[in-house]
Amino acid sequence: MRLSEERVAVVARRITNNLLDEELIDLEIDEDGFKSLVENLILRDMKIEGEIDEEATAFLLKSKPNIEEGSTAWNIELERIKEDLSVARGYVAY
Repeated sequence: MRLSEERVAVVARRITNNLLDEELIDLEIDEDGFKSLVENLILRDMKIEGEIDEEATAFLLKSKPNIEEGSTAWNIELERIKEDLSVARGYVAY
C-alpha cells in the first residue's frame, strides 16, 4: 500500500473537514462516521489498485520474461496491462 493506515486517516480527516467547512455536504450521520466511511473508501480503493498492480506484474513476469524489469519497455507494458485489468474489473484509476 502506498500510504500507511495512519496517513489515510489524516487524508480522510482533511477531506471530510474541507467538505464540511465549505458546506458542500449535509450529513445525516455523525462526522466521525462520515470520516470513517471516507477512510474505508480510500483503503478499499488502494487495495484494489494494489491487487491490480500485483496481478499485472505477475502476468508481465510470466508472459514477457525477456523485458528488463524497470526499463521503459517494462513500464509501458505494465501500464497497458494494468489498464486492461482495470477495465476488466470496472475499476477507474485516477
